[in-house]
Amino acid sequence: MNFRANTMIFLTVCMCSITGHAKADGGQVIATATLGQEHAVMMVNPSPATVGIVTVIVRVSAGLLPAQSHLIAHGASSDAPIQCTLSDDPDGLGQRAMIECSEASRWTLSAVVTTPLGEIQLKGELQVAPPPAKWQSQLAWILAWVPIAGILFIRQVARRHAKHYDASVEPFLPTRNS
Repeated sequence: MNFRANTMIFLTVCMCSITGHAKADGGQVIATATLGQEHAVMMVNPSPATVGIVTVIVRVSAGLLPAQSHLIAHGASSDAPIQCTLSDDPDGLGQRAMIECSEASRWTLSAVVTTPLGEIQLKGELQVAPPPAKWQSQLAWILAWVPIAGILFIRQVARRHAKHYDASVEPFLPTRNS
């Protein structure tokens, strides 16, 4: 393989290594419950949860629709629990609420889902981790300079190896009369 092919492979590997991880899992399941043959699930996103905004998602099977959900979240050392009503999820698959987890501890989440068939209690625990270090959250931006530096280096090497022509000699240009 030639120099350019090796360089392109190297730059592709560098670009792939600095991209973020895809988080298309929908979240971590915290609690499940059933009412007859119908079921409900409570999930949190992101997974693993860290200090900051956490999205709590409640999804119910089609037989329980329409449903209304109320959430109570309580941290280990917080005095007042977070209470809210979940709103419709934009993807149309359930209801969600965004809560602020202010401390790294074990949180207790409790949701009451009111459906035409009755109420369902969802209770679960969530371990909230401390926030990542600043350099870890900015790592992609820090490493983004590596491929740029590589491209500039390759460009400089290509300019050094380019053929140089003497500009003092005029090229032969045929005229119409000749």
